[in-house]
Amino acid sequence: MATNDPKKHSITGNLVANMLTEREDDYTFNVTYTASRTIKDLCKLAAANKSKFTASELESAYNDLKEQAEIELYNAATVEFGFANNSLGVDGPFIGPEAKFDPKINNVVMHCIPRTEYKTELASIDVIVGQVSEGLPTITKVTDVVTGEVNNHITPGGSLNGEGKRVRIVGEEGKTVGFFFISANDDSETVVPMTALSRNDPSYFSFIIPKLTDGRYYLEIATQAGTNSKTLVKEVRRNRFPYVLTVESTGGDRPEIE
Repeated sequence: MATNDPKKHSITGNLVANMLTEREDDYTFNVTYTASRTIKDLCKLAAANKSKFTASELESAYNDLKEQAEIELYNAATVEFGFANNSLGVDGPFIGPEAKFDPKINNVVMHCIPRTEYKTELASIDVIVGQVSEGLPTITKVTDVVTGEVNNHITPGGSLNGEGKRVRIVGEEGKTVGFFFISANDDSETVVPMTALSRNDPSYFSFIIPKLTDGRYYLEIATQAGTNSKTLVKEVRRNRFPYVLTVESTGGDRPEIE
């Protein structure tokens, strides 16, 4: 039965040309994020809005729960925590019935599966599509020079070669431009120094990957480069490369796109 009841939540965003396909009418949806919230932020907001506990009490309780959740998880329990059901697994091949765990080819990994209740909530979110964002800097491919891997693992201290459109880093004084690695775990940001760039062209770039700890990262680019290589747009345009890049000393799996 159809209903006219408004949905409880909504997200907005713009359409961006998908440079990873050959179709000219293929777009991806870039969500317009309203804020970035840490656990400390959430505790403050909850305390101010409706909780009978103070922000420090909520954070202390969260830390206690997180510590206990980690103990259970690391002892091979499946743990419901946050938005997901979490469990451990082991990647890599085990050849033969007498095979043992080999840290050179096997890794302990964490699986996080969204809880069913949130899948229902996601279906209730209204998606508001805004305008088409033109002229965004778009990275289409990156290659780790040390390993030769494409859109996958990267090696801190080694070179990263990239291709794309409008990827030349230029900007007015005082404007924040450049390349940035964003942790997929906590959204922390690591800046690539401009001195690390060895190639800075409209369609190609190369830089030394900064010191990054093991984990998963998004690569973002921010520039004022326009469609004409000699002109600057008024505002900084920032865009994210959709592949998740992995820093992992022991290697890993196939690239992942989100």
